[in-house]
Amino acid sequence: MNATIFRCVAGVVLAAVALAASTASRAAADVDVASAAVDLYARMTARDLAGVLRYIPAAGFTEIGPSAPSVHVLKPAAFEALFNSDAVIKLRAEDVNVQRFGSTAVVTGVRVGSVGPKEKPSTELRAPFTMVWTSGNGSWQLLHIHLSY
Repeated sequence: MNATIFRCVAGVVLAAVALAASTASRAAADVDVASAAVDLYARMTARDLAGVLRYIPAAGFTEIGPSAPSVHVLKPAAFEALFNSDAVIKLRAEDVNVQRFGSTAVVTGVRVGSVGPKEKPSTELRAPFTMVWTSGNGSWQLLHIHLSY
């Protein structure tokens, strides 16, 4: 095989390997952000403040739901207060899907469960959600949640 053909074949092989690695890396990042969304609710249920705060920027994130009159900001202190309360927290995420846009991801799914007073057990609710996450320094941070019922 002459040197020119060899270089062309080698170039094609290297390009294919680079494309495969890029695709594998992107798929791994999609799994990571999907896992972060699932883990967020698991850590809330476990009242794991440090675990929850690793996903929340210091300034908090915005949230809107069907019963909220407007968009509000949930800051880390809100989770500390919730975890120190007597509220029953039982949440999980199901049917999680990811769309990536560079370092931003839109995660959709269904939040199952409820947060409610200890003395009055809540019915398990199913709330479709859309989350916006951003990646920086190798970790995902939650920017916004929109819940529907």
